[in-house]
Amino acid sequence: MAKRHDWELIEREYRTGRFSLAQLEARHGVNRSNISRRARKDGWEKDLTERVRERTQQKITRASLPPEAQAALDDDVVEQAANENAAVVKGHRKTLERWRGITERFAELLESQLAAGKIIVDLPTGGTAEIDVPLEYVGKCMGHGTQALDRVIKLERQNYGLDANDKDEGVKSFEELMAEVAPSDSGAE
Repeated sequence: MAKRHDWELIEREYRTGRFSLAQLEARHGVNRSNISRRARKDGWEKDLTERVRERTQQKITRASLPPEAQAALDDDVVEQAANENAAVVKGHRKTLERWRGITERFAELLESQLAAGKIIVDLPTGGTAEIDVPLEYVGKCMGHGTQALDRVIKLERQNYGLDANDKDEGVKSFEELMAEVAPSDSGAE
Protein backbone atom coordinates (compact mmCIF):
# COMPACT_ATOMS: atom_id res chain seq x y z
CA MET A 1 0.00 0.00 0.00
CA ALA A 2 1.35 3.44 -0.95
CA LYS A 3 2.16 5.77 1.94
CA ARG A 4 -0.02 8.90 2.05
CA HIS A 5 1.77 12.16 2.65
CA ASP A 6 0.45 15.16 4.53
CA TRP A 7 0.85 17.68 1.73
CA GLU A 8 -0.86 20.44 3.73
CA LEU A 9 1.77 20.13 6.47
CA ILE A 10 4.57 19.96 3.90
CA GLU A 11 3.22 23.12 2.25
CA ARG A 12 2.96 24.96 5.59
CA GLU A 13 6.53 24.05 6.48
CA TYR A 14 7.74 24.97 2.98
CA ARG A 15 6.04 28.40 3.21
CA THR A 16 7.82 29.22 6.48
CA GLY A 17 11.18 29.04 4.70
CA ARG A 18 12.64 27.25 7.74
CA PHE A 19 13.44 24.00 5.95
CA SER A 20 15.45 23.15 2.86
CA LEU A 21 14.07 20.62 0.39
CA ALA A 22 16.49 18.05 1.85
CA GLN A 23 15.15 18.71 5.36
CA LEU A 24 11.54 18.43 4.17
CA GLU A 25 12.47 15.16 2.44
CA ALA A 26 13.94 13.81 5.69
CA ARG A 27 11.01 15.01 7.79
CA HIS A 28 8.23 13.66 5.57
CA GLY A 29 9.77 10.85 3.52
CA VAL A 30 8.89 12.54 0.21
CA ASN A 31 11.57 12.91 -2.45
CA ARG A 32 12.77 16.54 -2.65
CA SER A 33 12.17 16.61 -6.42
CA ASN A 34 8.52 15.68 -5.79
CA ILE A 35 8.25 18.46 -3.21
CA SER A 36 9.85 20.94 -5.61
CA ARG A 37 7.54 19.83 -8.44
CA ARG A 38 4.45 20.13 -6.22
CA ALA A 39 5.54 23.60 -5.02
CA ARG A 40 5.90 24.82 -8.62
CA LYS A 41 2.65 23.19 -9.74
CA ASP A 42 0.58 24.57 -6.82
CA GLY A 43 2.36 27.93 -6.66
CA TRP A 44 3.78 27.55 -3.16
CA GLU A 45 5.84 30.52 -2.08
CA LYS A 46 8.05 31.01 0.91
CA ASP A 47 5.87 34.02 1.74
CA LEU A 48 6.01 33.61 5.53
CA THR A 49 9.80 33.62 5.78
CA GLU A 50 10.14 37.28 6.79
CA ARG A 51 7.24 37.14 9.26
CA VAL A 52 8.71 34.03 10.90
CA ARG A 53 12.11 35.73 11.09
CA GLU A 54 10.65 38.90 12.67
CA ARG A 55 8.58 36.99 15.22
CA THR A 56 11.56 34.79 16.09
CA GLN A 57 13.68 37.89 16.66
CA GLN A 58 10.99 39.36 18.92
CA LYS A 59 10.88 36.18 20.98
CA ILE A 60 14.68 36.01 21.24
CA THR A 61 14.93 39.66 22.22
CA ARG A 62 12.16 39.35 24.79
CA ALA A 63 13.61 36.14 26.26
CA SER A 64 17.02 37.77 26.63
CA LEU A 65 15.59 40.60 28.71
CA PRO A 66 15.55 40.46 32.50
CA PRO A 67 12.09 39.92 34.04
CA GLU A 68 11.84 43.62 34.99
CA ALA A 69 12.28 44.67 31.36
CA GLN A 70 9.76 42.08 30.19
CA ALA A 71 7.29 43.47 32.73
CA ALA A 72 8.03 46.98 31.44
CA LEU A 73 7.15 45.84 27.93
CA ASP A 74 3.90 44.41 29.28
CA ASP A 75 3.26 47.69 31.11
CA ASP A 76 3.74 49.59 27.84
CA VAL A 77 1.25 47.31 26.08
CA VAL A 78 -1.25 47.70 28.92
CA GLU A 79 -0.73 51.48 28.98
CA GLN A 80 -1.33 51.77 25.25
CA ALA A 81 -4.49 49.65 25.43
CA ALA A 82 -5.73 51.66 28.43
CA ASN A 83 -5.12 54.93 26.55
CA GLU A 84 -7.10 53.65 23.57
CA ASN A 85 -9.93 52.47 25.84
CA ALA A 86 -9.99 55.81 27.67
CA ALA A 87 -10.26 57.67 24.35
CA VAL A 88 -13.24 55.52 23.38
CA VAL A 89 -14.96 56.11 26.73
CA LYS A 90 -14.34 59.87 26.49
CA GLY A 91 -15.95 59.83 23.05
CA HIS A 92 -18.94 57.95 24.44
CA ARG A 93 -19.29 60.46 27.24
CA LYS A 94 -19.22 63.38 24.82
CA THR A 95 -21.91 61.73 22.69
CA LEU A 96 -24.00 61.00 25.77
CA GLU A 97 -23.78 64.67 26.76
CA ARG A 98 -25.22 65.58 23.35
CA TRP A 99 -28.08 63.10 23.76
CA ARG A 100 -28.83 64.40 27.24
CA GLY A 101 -29.05 67.92 25.76
CA ILE A 102 -31.45 66.70 23.06
CA THR A 103 -33.74 65.08 25.65
CA GLU A 104 -33.68 68.29 27.72
CA ARG A 105 -34.58 70.42 24.68
CA PHE A 106 -37.39 67.98 23.87
CA ALA A 107 -38.75 68.35 27.42
CA GLU A 108 -38.50 72.16 27.19
CA LEU A 109 -40.39 72.16 23.88
CA LEU A 110 -43.17 70.03 25.35
CA GLU A 111 -43.33 72.29 28.42
CA SER A 112 -43.68 75.40 26.26
CA GLN A 113 -46.42 73.75 24.19
CA LEU A 114 -48.28 72.77 27.38
CA ALA A 115 -47.90 76.28 28.81
CA ALA A 116 -49.31 77.80 25.60
CA GLY A 117 -52.03 75.15 25.44
CA LYS A 118 -51.76 75.14 21.65
CA ILE A 119 -49.67 73.43 18.96
CA ILE A 120 -49.39 73.96 15.24
CA VAL A 121 -50.15 70.88 13.15
CA ASP A 122 -49.81 70.11 9.45
CA LEU A 123 -53.12 69.55 7.70
CA PRO A 124 -53.60 66.66 5.25
CA THR A 125 -54.85 69.14 2.68
CA GLY A 126 -51.74 71.28 3.06
CA GLY A 127 -51.10 74.24 5.27
CA THR A 128 -51.13 74.34 9.05
CA ALA A 129 -53.59 74.97 11.85
CA GLU A 130 -53.29 75.85 15.52
CA ILE A 131 -55.14 73.41 17.79
CA ASP A 132 -55.45 72.73 21.50
CA VAL A 133 -52.76 70.36 22.77
CA PRO A 134 -54.33 66.87 22.57
CA LEU A 135 -53.93 64.66 25.63
CA GLU A 136 -52.89 61.73 23.41
CA TYR A 137 -50.07 63.85 21.95
CA VAL A 138 -48.85 64.77 25.43
CA GLY A 139 -48.89 61.12 26.49
CA LYS A 140 -46.93 60.00 23.42
CA CYS A 141 -44.40 62.82 23.84
CA MET A 142 -43.92 61.99 27.52
CA GLY A 143 -43.55 58.30 26.72
CA HIS A 144 -40.96 58.89 24.00
CA GLY A 145 -39.14 61.55 26.02
CA THR A 146 -38.90 59.50 29.19
CA GLN A 147 -37.87 56.43 27.22
CA ALA A 148 -35.05 58.39 25.56
CA LEU A 149 -33.99 59.90 28.90
CA ASP A 150 -34.07 56.47 30.55
CA ARG A 151 -31.74 55.10 27.87
CA VAL A 152 -29.35 58.03 28.21
CA ILE A 153 -29.29 57.70 32.01
CA LYS A 154 -28.63 53.94 31.82
CA LEU A 155 -25.83 54.47 29.32
CA GLU A 156 -24.31 57.27 31.41
CA ARG A 157 -24.42 55.17 34.57
CA GLN A 158 -22.89 52.25 32.68
CA ASN A 159 -20.22 54.47 31.10
CA TYR A 160 -19.25 56.07 34.40
CA GLY A 161 -19.30 52.70 36.20
CA LEU A 162 -21.95 53.81 38.69
CA ASP A 163 -23.83 50.52 38.66
CA ALA A 164 -20.89 48.15 38.30
CA ASN A 165 -22.03 45.95 41.19
CA ASP A 166 -25.76 46.18 40.50
CA LYS A 167 -27.39 43.62 38.27
CA ASP A 168 -30.26 45.42 36.56
CA GLU A 169 -33.04 42.86 36.55
CA GLY A 170 -34.81 42.74 33.23
CA VAL A 171 -31.85 44.16 31.31
CA LYS A 172 -30.01 41.36 29.60
CA SER A 173 -26.24 41.25 29.20
CA PHE A 174 -24.65 41.12 25.77
CA GLU A 175 -23.87 37.45 26.32
CA GLU A 176 -27.50 36.70 27.23
CA LEU A 177 -28.77 38.50 24.11
CA MET A 178 -26.28 36.63 21.91
CA ALA A 179 -27.34 33.32 23.46
CA GLU A 180 -30.94 34.08 22.44
CA VAL A 181 -29.96 34.99 18.89
CA ALA A 182 -27.48 32.15 18.37
CA PRO A 183 -28.19 29.44 20.93
CA SER A 184 -25.37 27.00 21.51
CA ASP A 185 -25.70 23.32 20.75
CA SER A 186 -24.83 22.39 24.33
CA GLY A 187 -28.45 21.55 25.12
CA ALA A 188 -28.62 19.14 22.18
CA GLU A 189 -25.87 16.86 23.48
